Amino acid sequence: MLVQPMKQESNAMNMIFSPAPKMNQVLNAVMSRSDIPLAKRQEYEAALHNLEKWCGQNLKDIPATVADLRNIYSALEPAALGIRPKTFANVKSLSLSALAKSKVASVTLANQGKRGLKPPEWTEFWNRLRLPVHQNSLSRLMNWCSRAGISPAEVNSKVIERVMADMARTSLRPNQYQVQRTMAKMWNEVGDLFPDNRLQKVDVPVSRLRRSRVPPTSFPDSFGQDWNAFAAWAHGDDVFADDARPNPLKQTTLDSYSQRVHLAASTLVQTGVDVASIRSIADLVTVDAFRRILRKRHEVSNGRASHENFHLAWLLVRLARDWVKVDDKTFVDLKSLAKRVPAPNLEMTRKNKLLVMRFDDPDLKKRFLTAPDRMWLDVRNSQRRNRWRLAEGQAALGIEMLMFVPVRLKNLTALAFDQHLFLREEGTSTLMLSADETKTGESLEFDLPQQLAARMIEYRDVIAPAVLGHKPKHLFENGDGSVKGFATVRYLVERYFKQYVGMHMNPHAFRHLAAKTILDSSPGGHVVVQHLLGHKKLETTATFYAGLDTRRAGRHHNALLAKALNESRVKRLDANRSRRTALEDVE
Repeated sequence: MLVQPMKQESNAMNMIFSPAPKMNQVLNAVMSRSDIPLAKRQEYEAALHNLEKWCGQNLKDIPATVADLRNIYSALEPAALGIRPKTFANVKSLSLSALAKSKVASVTLANQGKRGLKPPEWTEFWNRLRLPVHQNSLSRLMNWCSRAGISPAEVNSKVIERVMADMARTSLRPNQYQVQRTMAKMWNEVGDLFPDNRLQKVDVPVSRLRRSRVPPTSFPDSFGQDWNAFAAWAHGDDVFADDARPNPLKQTTLDSYSQRVHLAASTLVQTGVDVASIRSIADLVTVDAFRRILRKRHEVSNGRASHENFHLAWLLVRLARDWVKVDDKTFVDLKSLAKRVPAPNLEMTRKNKLLVMRFDDPDLKKRFLTAPDRMWLDVRNSQRRNRWRLAEGQAALGIEMLMFVPVRLKNLTALAFDQHLFLREEGTSTLMLSADETKTGESLEFDLPQQLAARMIEYRDVIAPAVLGHKPKHLFENGDGSVKGFATVRYLVERYFKQYVGMHMNPHAFRHLAAKTILDSSPGGHVVVQHLLGHKKLETTATFYAGLDTRRAGRHHNALLAKALNESRVKRLDANRSRRTALEDVE
């Protein structure tokens, strides 16, 4: 007798797949909990309905996870929603609390509200911190370690990774990568300030913008020395040298070149070339190395035209000719390869086109136009007399300046009273930039609106001295009298524009918006745009903003068609009216 083996059901048949919980389940769960006071449950309900309204999604479609809520809230802006930042923060907090209270998902809240007393070693550490940037960046690490029983001397890279993993599970704070980067940088900085604390150095995550590049220090010293020699020659440091460059390059141009050469060298390493073998610029412009670089960059851009790839290719060709002085055959081969790089069109990027198109929305345009008045009112009414009020005032003036006079960020950052800004309580105030300060080598002069000039005078004579103790020389001045850097000014503009208008706007995009505003009002007004933006050639302006012209041409064509249709309808109505009149006369 044969015994039939018992049939075993497959694991797939035994597995029961339950759908991931959604936020409507969270709402139902917290509303059914009688142990939560009714008033609190009503707060949860209102918060989740606000979430539903603001993001435009039904609660049953929103996954009940911290990561999904974080992504949704990071895409929302209080100004665009017409609510106060405090209201927005409360709704975020209630949403996270509801998720934890519902127990539909394994979510625990960070135990930040019950910090208790810090251990003596952490209390001593905290008391030594005087700079707000150190306190703000390290408070989370200090509180977490205090609860975990970890002393300052025991903090290392793994501890910070545990802190950040806990934050990812329990916090809706966006951009946590930057939080970790800042935390690590400030920890190392405090360790250098107080060596007697014997703090361990921790790893600082690389900037996301540079994470794919090889650190400059990884290349042989001779590579950096060769670049410095080229930069000194190209800048015209010795105008009497026998091989002096006929047309010296500006420092800003050399800075751009430096970034591209670094990109080329990093790309070459990514193709498998040993970093130690890149000893000079000449190692980047052999035919084999050049081909490797272009092929890799072409792959990175998915074969699409790229400004970065195009300019990188032709920069290396120029370096091969002017600095390395390759032989004629090599130069011809390099040019031949560079010509195969897809050339991008000279026009606004799709990203910038979409950005300026958003200002066709009347609500956004209203928030934009009223932002300077609202910002300045808040600055004047602020009771603070510290660097925060100084930063608010600088951001308000910077944004209003860019609205009326969209200068480049480099020029905006360096603006100085009585050197660039000539302010008058009565009469015309002026902004002047000399030829050696502009990108195109052309001097620029603008009359400032009376209201902007009055605010600058109030900032210089009243607001800034209350913080600095003296009148500032520069518009963007730090508390110690130094001038803020490009990155800081860019951050101020972007942060406060986002807060008051409700969208991201980098300082350079104000130039594109100015061009759109002028050309919308005066089609064909490219000369006005050229002078406002300081372009050297009218062709540059006309070509760059050609996309805006096609939209206007389309609107004009639509208007002509609408006019023709209306005229046709009028003619038909007149013909019908005449026909009826004729019939009435016959009768």
